[in-house]
Amino acid sequence: MTTVDPVTYEVIRHKLWSINSEGGTTVEHVSGSPVVHATDYNFGIYTASGEMAIIGTYLLTPIYTGAMAIEVFLDRYTDIEPGDVFIVNDPYLAAMHQNDVQFCKPVFRDGEIVAWLGCMAHQVDLGGMDPGSWCTTATDVFQEGIRIPPGRIVRKDVLNQELWDTIVLNSRMHDTVANDFRAFLAGLRVAEQRFHELCDRYGAAAVQATMAKTLDNSEADLRAMLRELPDGVYEHTSYLDRPDGGDGIELLQVPCRLEKTGDRIVFDFSGASPQSPAYGMTTRGGLLGAVATLMLCTFGSDIPWNHGLMRPVEVTAPDGLCVTAVEPMPVSGGAAGANWTATCSAGGAIAKMLSFSEKYESHAFGPSDGSWQLNQFGGVDQHGEPFASMYMDSLLWGGPAFSFRDGVDAGGAMVILSGGATDVEQQEMRHPLLYLWRRTVADSGGAGTYRGGNGIQFALTPIDTAEVTGVLGTHGVTLPNRTGIFGGLPGSCARFERVTGAGPLAHLGAGHPVSALSELDGDHQVLPGVAPAARIAHGDVFECTVQNGGGYGDPLLRDPAKVAADVESGAVSHDAAGRLYGVVVGDEEGTKHLRERIRSRRRSRMIAPASQATTTVGAPTGIWGASLTIHGGVASCRHCGHVLGDLAGGWEAIAGRVPLGADDLGSRVDVHGDLAAVAYVCPECVTALWVDVEPAAGKTWRDFALRA
Repeated sequence: MTTVDPVTYEVIRHKLWSINSEGGTTVEHVSGSPVVHATDYNFGIYTASGEMAIIGTYLLTPIYTGAMAIEVFLDRYTDIEPGDVFIVNDPYLAAMHQNDVQFCKPVFRDGEIVAWLGCMAHQVDLGGMDPGSWCTTATDVFQEGIRIPPGRIVRKDVLNQELWDTIVLNSRMHDTVANDFRAFLAGLRVAEQRFHELCDRYGAAAVQATMAKTLDNSEADLRAMLRELPDGVYEHTSYLDRPDGGDGIELLQVPCRLEKTGDRIVFDFSGASPQSPAYGMTTRGGLLGAVATLMLCTFGSDIPWNHGLMRPVEVTAPDGLCVTAVEPMPVSGGAAGANWTATCSAGGAIAKMLSFSEKYESHAFGPSDGSWQLNQFGGVDQHGEPFASMYMDSLLWGGPAFSFRDGVDAGGAMVILSGGATDVEQQEMRHPLLYLWRRTVADSGGAGTYRGGNGIQFALTPIDTAEVTGVLGTHGVTLPNRTGIFGGLPGSCARFERVTGAGPLAHLGAGHPVSALSELDGDHQVLPGVAPAARIAHGDVFECTVQNGGGYGDPLLRDPAKVAADVESGAVSHDAAGRLYGVVVGDEEGTKHLRERIRSRRRSRMIAPASQATTTVGAPTGIWGASLTIHGGVASCRHCGHVLGDLAGGWEAIAGRVPLGADDLGSRVDVHGDLAAVAYVCPECVTALWVDVEPAAGKTWRDFALRA
C-alpha cells in the first residue's frame, strides 16, 4: 500500500478540500435557483468504495445518502465507464425525498475507479400534487412527484436526453430544474479536472492513500475520544406533532437509546412510533443522514469530518417506523420531519454522554435543529407566469446554548452550517411577495445561565397578484423540540399566522409603516402546523416565527449584568428578566430578593425525591454537566454539594420534581396536553438540574445508566 509523508499528506488533503469547494461554488454560481443560492445543496468527494472523504459545509443531511447512492450504483452496475454520471432521487434507496436529486460521477485513472464525486440540491419542484412537491396531504409516494431510480444521466460523456427531458418536463419549474442539472454537470466537470491535475502531480496512489488515511485518522481519533467517556446507556425522547385529521394534534414519539461500549456507539430508534400515511415520515436514509449530520457537527470541531466519524457508529431500527418508512408511505415531508426529530433525540442523548467528561462537556448542546418551517408559495407571479418557490428564511433560528456561552442569535442551522437565508431583494424581484419585516424576536431563545439564541420571524404580503397559495409544514407547534440542558429552559415553539383583509399596502401608501400584526385590522388566525392550501390573498399578511435554541443551566444563575445587557439590547424583555431570570434591572438588592422568592415558590411546589438521600459519600470521581458531582455510584448537587443519593435507580429518583406552568416558561413556549414540563431540582438548594418535556403520566426513560 502506498504511504505518504506527512507534508505531502497535508498538501493533498487540503487540496482535496479546495477541489471540493470549487466544485460546490461552481454549482452555486451556475444555478439560478434561489434555493441553491441559500445553500440547500452540497458537494462531496468519495473514495472508490463510496465512503465520504471530503464533505462540504452546506446541506449535510443528504450527503450521507451520496455514500448510499454510490453503494447502490456499484452493486447494480458492472459496466461503469469513464464519462458516466449517475442520477438517483429514490428516497427508499438513497435520498431524503424526491426533491433532493443526486448526481454522482466516477473518476477513473488507468482504467480503475479511484474516487467518486457527488453533488445534490433540493429542486424547487418535481411535479408532486402541490407546487414545490412538498405534499402535505399525500397519502402515498406516488402523489409526491417523479421518482428517479438509479441510472445514468450521462453515458460515456453523452447526455441521456430522453431521461433528462422526462424529469425536467415533469416539473412546473422545468427551466430552473434544467439549470440546476447543468450546474451539477459543471461542478462535477470542474472538480474532476482538478482531481486529475492533483493525480498528475502527486500520483493517483498518493491521492487515494491520503483519502484513506484521513478517514482512518478520524476514526482512530473518535474511538480514542469515546474510550475516555463512561460506558452506559443514554436516552432522550423528542416528539413529532401534527394535525390528527380533526381539530386536534397527535404526537409521534421518537426516542433514542444510545449505548456506548468501549469505542463504539449504537443509536437505537426501535421505540419510535409506527409509520403512517401522513406528512413527516422519513426513510432509513433520512434517519442515517440525521445521525451522520449530528456526528459530523458534534465531533467535527476537533476531528476532521468525514466517513471515519461514522465507522464506530451503528444505527438500528426495524422497517416500518416513522423514522424508517417503507414504500408506499409518503416521505416528501421526511426531509424536515421525523428525521429532524431523530436528530433532536440523538443530540440529547449525545449531550448527556459528553457531559460526564470535564474535557468534553463543552461539546454538549441541546437539540440544535428543532424544525424546518416549510414556506412554499406558488401561483401566478407579477409577470403572469406560474411560479413556485421555497422561502429559506426559516434557517435563521437561534442556536443552542453551551456550558460556556450563549447561543447565537439568528445563528443558522446545524444541518446547513454555511447556510444563509433567502435574499430579500432576490425573492421580491422574482416573486409577487413583499417582505414587511424579517427580524429577531425577543425572549424566543430558552432562558438559562447561558441563554439560547433568539431567532427570527418574517412577514409577507402579496403584491402585483391576486393571491398565492402557501404549502406550510412544520412541527414543534404545540411543544418545544429544542429543549434546554442542565436546567436551561426550552426555546420557543414554531408558529404560522395570517391576517386576512389587513390592507398593509394601503397603510404603507399612506406613509404608515407596519411593524406588528397587532397593528392590523382584519381576521387574525393561527394556522395549523401543516396547512396544504393556505390562501394568502392580496391584502392579507402571512407571518412565520421559528423555533429557537434551548438554554444551558438554571436561569437564576445567570449573571444579572448579562440580563441587563440583554434587556438593553432588546434580546430579553423586562417581563422575562424578572419572571424567568429573577432580575430587577439596576437593582442588586431587588434581584436578590426576587430570586429568593422564586426559589421559595419552587420549594413549595416541589415533589420530594422518590429515594432517600445517602448521607456519606467518597471522593469525587467525575461530573455530569453543570448539575451533578459523581462519587462512584452516588451523586451530589454540583451547586451546593448536597448529597442526593444512589444512582442505581436512576438520578431522576433522587431529585425533586417541580411541575412547570406557563409562568415558568418562555412566553412563546406551548406544551401539548399529553405532555408536561418538569424541572428536576436539588431538594436542598432547589437549583434546576434538568428541565424535561415528558409524558404527563410520567417520564418513561432514564437520562443515563452508567456501567461499572
